This record gives sequence, structure tokens and C-alpha cells, in this order.
Amino acid sequence: AAHLRHHFVLPGQVLATSNAETDGGFLRGHGTFIELVQEDDDDNDEHDIDDDGNVSGGMAGTSKKKRAKGSGWGYSEKSDVVMQTHDAKNSDDENDKSGDEEEENTTLTKGPQRLIASVAGTVERVNKLISVIPISPSIYVGQVGDLIVGRIVGVGGSRWKVSLTCSPLTSSASNGSMKEGQLPLSGVNLPGGVQRIRTSEDVLAMRSLFKEGDLLTCEVQNVQKDGTLILHTRSLRYGKLDNGVLVTVPPSLVGRRKNHFVTLKGMVAGKNTDDNGMDVDGEEEETGDVDVYLGLNGGIWIQRTVPPKWENAIRADQDERAPLAETLQKLRQRHATTRVSPSMREGIARVRNSIECLRLVHCQITPDTIEIVARASVDARVRVAEMLLPEWVVKLTEGTRR
Repeated sequence: AAHLRHHFVLPGQVLATSNAETDGGFLRGHGTFIELVQEDDDDNDEHDIDDDGNVSGGMAGTSKKKRAKGSGWGYSEKSDVVMQTHDAKNSDDENDKSGDEEEENTTLTKGPQRLIASVAGTVERVNKLISVIPISPSIYVGQVGDLIVGRIVGVGGSRWKVSLTCSPLTSSASNGSMKEGQLPLSGVNLPGGVQRIRTSEDVLAMRSLFKEGDLLTCEVQNVQKDGTLILHTRSLRYGKLDNGVLVTVPPSLVGRRKNHFVTLKGMVAGKNTDDNGMDVDGEEEETGDVDVYLGLNGGIWIQRTVPPKWENAIRADQDERAPLAETLQKLRQRHATTRVSPSMREGIARVRNSIECLRLVHCQITPDTIEIVARASVDARVRVAEMLLPEWVVKLTEGTRR
């Protein structure tokens, strides 16, 4: 069984020390970086995670030895410490090193190493893999199988770049490997659900599937060593999002669930429906239900529930042997091109403001808490535009604090 312990650490705190030539070293996880030291460094015995997973020692930043300034491989005259960072290519001192210094640094890379926390959070240790899970709500650390609600910010190189913060194209917030994921061309379904090897023609037609600015749901397929997320939309549940509302919340408020695709029943107040939940007054034949997609990256998508009558009509017009992917593609097209009724817009806006109320009071966002706030606003006869007033935010979220 994996050996796993949790401890709170601060940035700069030494997590572990090792000599890779003698004890096999450790594996660097998220939220950490490696510092290389000379063999005569006395700090190796002062900071460590022992066999029981206990973190000992203080802050590495308070060490008597000064760290090298600049980025990349830097060497300080007052210190024997050599640091390795991720922005080595931006170093101003790299080009000024002599051949002797480069040879000396190469030798030092084989010496003892110290693993240091780069963020504040809890330590996770699985055998030799040591990671720090940040407590900051603005940082999303993806795991395989996570549902993502993201925005396409770039197309090229047989892949799409997906903003995990759902930021607009003009925003500078979506930068860095932890804020962007990659959706390869091989990870999407071709039109009609055709299964074949992707060709150069598919690469040229990538923008016919997703273009810059499109919102989509996808799943984390793999997490690379540098933290980059590899995504896919091969499941028929995933794909482009249209005719709905996007809400962005801190990722820490969205917990992992068995099902992140949820339907809230009867969210449209005063809807005249029949026994099957169909609207008998409106031309759109909508149900009174609202679909909510809870993305673990903090993106939440809200849209109307597609009426079952639409799918029945599409199946009646096509061949019985038609693939399910083709049926769902036509269903999505009809949803994207059919206008949303005013009553349904009000219901979607009410759900959206319910989520905003939960965000303002830092309450966990689940289908139950969303429904509690939405029902409370209906019972109190609060207009959608007034739900975000401070006095109503406190009253509507009282049911979530019991």
C-alpha cells in the first residue's frame, strides 16, 4: 500500500534531502523544486521528511547560506548552493559563465539534493514521490478523470490550447502550464463519430470543430511531469457548449463527485407542464429543468435540459442504424439554434445567481446547496436581479449553514 502522509508547509521549507548516488534520491512532484548542494553542506541533516512522513526543520530561506541570484543555473561567490529553476532560459548570467564554472556545476549536479516547497500547502508523499498541494483557491491541480469546463484560446500543431480559468482571449490570466491544458486532435470525435486515423486534412479543418473562444466540456486524460494537462472529448457527453451561461468560481468550492453532470428539477417557476414535464404553453416545448455541469477547474456551465421530444423527432427522421454520435450531434445543433424562452432564461439566471451567492459566502457548491438557495429565493419571492444584494445573500444561504 502507498505510504501517504499530510503536513502543512510554507514556501521555502526543506522537505527532504538525499544523495542520489547512495540512497536513490526522491521524485519531485507538484509545488516543489530541487536545490543542489555540495557534499559538505551541513544542512542536509537539519531538514527532512523521516520514514514516518514527518517534516522537520525550518525555512530554507533562513539558512545561513545565500542562494544564487537570478534564474537558471546560478553560482554565488558567497555560497556553495546551486539552484535549478524552471525559467533557466531567462537567465542573464548564463552567457557570462566560463568553461571552468560550467564544468564545476556539472559535477555538482551529481551531489546531494534538497527538495524545497515552492507553494504553501499540504505535503503528499507516495513512496519517493513528494508533492505539495496548494491551499490557494485560485490554483487548480488536475487529476486524471476530472471534468473540465474550459475555453479554447489557441489552435495549431494538431492540438487546441484550453484555458482552465475560462478567461477570455484578451485576458492575460491564462498563462502558464497550470492554467492551460492541451487537447490533441486524436482526443476528439470526428463528425459523425467516424473512427479513423487523423490526416493532414483533419488538421486543416480543426477550426470547424473548435475555434478560439469556444467553450467546451472535456476530461483530463493524462497529467505530464511538468503539470501540463492532456485533455480529451472522446466521450459523447463532452463537446462544445452553446446557449447557456458560464459561471467561474474558485476551484476549491467544487468538490469531486461521482457525477458532475446534474439536472435540477423544476427550476422554472410557474411553468405549465404536462405529466411528462413538457411545456404546454410555449412553442419551444421545453421542460422546467436546468442542467448544471460542475467543472473541477471552477468553471460551471448552466443550460436548459434538452426535451426528450427533440431526440425522438430526430430518431424518427433518420435511419435506425444511424450511430448515436450522429444523433447527439444533430441534437446539439438543434439546441444551439433554438432560442431559449423568457421563462427558461429567468430559471437559468436564478440558478446562476444561486451559485454566485454560494461563492460570496464561500460555501461548497453542490447540487443540493444550489437547489436550497434557488428554492429559498422562489419561496421568498425574490426577483433574480435582487438575489445578489448583501442582505439577500445572507438570508438565502442560511439553509446551507444548518
